[in-house]
Amino acid sequence: MIKARAEAAQQLLDRMARGTLDRRAFLKLAAAMGVAVLLDPGQTEQALAAGQTQLANRQAVKDSYDYVIVGAGAAGCIVAARLADAGADVLLVESGGSDDLPQVTTPGLWFTNIGGPLDWKFHAAPSPDVNNRAVPLAMGHVLGGGTSINAMLWVRGVAQDYDDWAQQGCDGWRFSDVLPVFKEIEDWEGGANQWRGAGGPLQIGTAHAPHPTAAAFVDAARQMDIPILDDMNGPMREGAGYANMSINRDGSRASAARAFLRPVLGRPNLTLLLNTDAVRLLFKGSRCTGIALHGADGVRNVAARREIIVTAGGIASAKLLLLSGIGDADDARRAGITPTVDLKGVGRNFQDHPLLFGVALRYKGKFPPRSMTSNAVEAAALVRSDSAVNRPDVMMVLQQVSAVTPEIRAAFGAAPENGFVISPALVRPTSRGRYQLTSADWRQAGRLDAGFLATERDLEATARCIDLCRDLGRQHGFDPVRAAEAIPGRSLGKAALRDFARNATISFGHPVGTCKMGIDEMAVVDSQLRVHGVEGLRVCDSSIMPSIVTGPTSAASHMIGAKAAHMILGTA
Repeated sequence: MIKARAEAAQQLLDRMARGTLDRRAFLKLAAAMGVAVLLDPGQTEQALAAGQTQLANRQAVKDSYDYVIVGAGAAGCIVAARLADAGADVLLVESGGSDDLPQVTTPGLWFTNIGGPLDWKFHAAPSPDVNNRAVPLAMGHVLGGGTSINAMLWVRGVAQDYDDWAQQGCDGWRFSDVLPVFKEIEDWEGGANQWRGAGGPLQIGTAHAPHPTAAAFVDAARQMDIPILDDMNGPMREGAGYANMSINRDGSRASAARAFLRPVLGRPNLTLLLNTDAVRLLFKGSRCTGIALHGADGVRNVAARREIIVTAGGIASAKLLLLSGIGDADDARRAGITPTVDLKGVGRNFQDHPLLFGVALRYKGKFPPRSMTSNAVEAAALVRSDSAVNRPDVMMVLQQVSAVTPEIRAAFGAAPENGFVISPALVRPTSRGRYQLTSADWRQAGRLDAGFLATERDLEATARCIDLCRDLGRQHGFDPVRAAEAIPGRSLGKAALRDFARNATISFGHPVGTCKMGIDEMAVVDSQLRVHGVEGLRVCDSSIMPSIVTGPTSAASHMIGAKAAHMILGTA
């Protein structure tokens, strides 16, 4: 279990390092919480110095920096830390607030963040492909971005994902190119080998005391002749096993903010601004020279002497470019925005993984409590939906929560209180969506036509995955923990199965692709992540993926940030 007092001490250090606690308040709280004896004097002084530095930097925001980085999610935290470490003068801007919250640091509470105050609460437009439902997309509105609110799944995908990028004109992004980057940022509990890294900033492991449903899941997968993997990332291939999770050895969440950013906050050349929104990019001719920011004091312009680096995520990065006139010129004019660069691909090529809530099973006996040091998603299986498919295209995901969509509840009844879910997920979607502005006002969310299940291939693969999940739940491996299938709980014909898919689909929370990397007419950035037709501007996050990776996107987003830092610094 989480070492509560040690974690409380760590949170106090985090707060002081960000300048939200002074020494007096820190010592008072440490004494009141009974954690003063756990505090290392050296760490305390380091955190105090970092906090004083950040407080002073925020009170004296400069007119210009070498680099301005927009968005403190996985990629943004890494890029900011690496550039500051190299001596550059860096401003990191985050729209959300501090991550000093138990629902962030405690892995077992992650699902309480979805739809809560740390989520952007963004919804895709209603679509007939999902029975006119407005599917919500979870996106972190807090320091650390999605790494602070989502399940801590560390899934690289499969090697072919990255070779596919290279085949689409993305030089330097083959699997052999990105594997060393994955390895350098990892601290894998199993130690270094040809596939895994050890000693990096981010601690990765599996559940040390798996929930009974996780052990049952793995046994059931074996009975379906699915290969059982000791390590689902080494090598990355078809099979089932215990999920890799970005959770610290002490049981706390290993967010990008804590792993990469916190250690460098004491640098005077790094300034972190929270609760600050990006309004638009500023230009002189074809060069991006700065950015307009909105904070507590209103709007101010900040210049970038070298580059603006956009790391705001799969939706917000495209939004900022569109607000700044980078996108389809005709669309910009219709919105009342003066075009800067006519890049028709901005906002297009949207991809996400449709996840279904889901195949619900009633637990046999009393459901054992979930561990607070695990993420309630401890096992998964990456498989092919059909023997004709040449590589894995669907995932079966164990969720140790009992939840279904309102539409499934209306049709099949409430999910059992004493139960769990096996969720089908489509991880190689062929559907493509589009994000567009609805106004020139940066405060407006815009419109996303997500494209969930919009192709026959996607709908058919998802329907087959529902059957696979139901088959998995019927295996003898689940006998010790499964009383019965509660939802659907009855036979479904082809039409009913497809309707179930449409009503059960939610977002896996993996929006990517809206600023795609490549060389075709829809490409937004080149293989160095520089925006086509603009100087001094890069996009360095999940939005640059030409095609989504085969699995959750957090690991790939971290890798993109680390590789981008190498490119910017010339150390790639």
